[in-house]
Amino acid sequence: MKINLFNSTLLAGLVISVAACKQTSKPVQEKTTKPDSAKTIVAKVAYTSNTADVFNNYIGLKNQFLKSNMKGIKSTAAMLENKLAGIKGCTETATLAHQIATGDDIKAQRDAFLILSKDVIGLIKGAKFKSAHIYVDFCPMADNGKGGYWLSVNKAIENPYFPEHMKTCGQVKEQIN
Repeated sequence: MKINLFNSTLLAGLVISVAACKQTSKPVQEKTTKPDSAKTIVAKVAYTSNTADVFNNYIGLKNQFLKSNMKGIKSTAAMLENKLAGIKGCTETATLAHQIATGDDIKAQRDAFLILSKDVIGLIKGAKFKSAHIYVDFCPMADNGKGGYWLSVNKAIENPYFPEHMKTCGQVKEQIN
């Protein structure tokens, strides 16, 4: 799937059938509606260790962006690139991780992370994890006011796009089980 196809905004509450990393995920269904407008999504695709490795490296990268730790961002993005390269069809997403790993401009790296996040969210929605909750968070200020999504394992908002000035800007849009 071309990364350009992920430019449309995800809307909470829709039944979504997405393709991530050129792998078609099965449709997901809404399980419950949370009072804070977050949705619980139940994925129907089997959990794989490759997907788990991608998720763990993605969360590590997000955490490095929260610290604005350039060395950590580069090394974690390189590990993520390696894991994405091991999944059939994730070449373009791996290229984004490579751009982050080799970049020297944190703003450009965050811009690449914005696109990478859309792909990884689609991949994770298609995998059934047996772990704790995964949250899809949204900041309306990211991407020059167009908004941006990211994944988190914590319900509390920690914005990787603006950690210095607006660390709590955003809201939980979905909860993936």
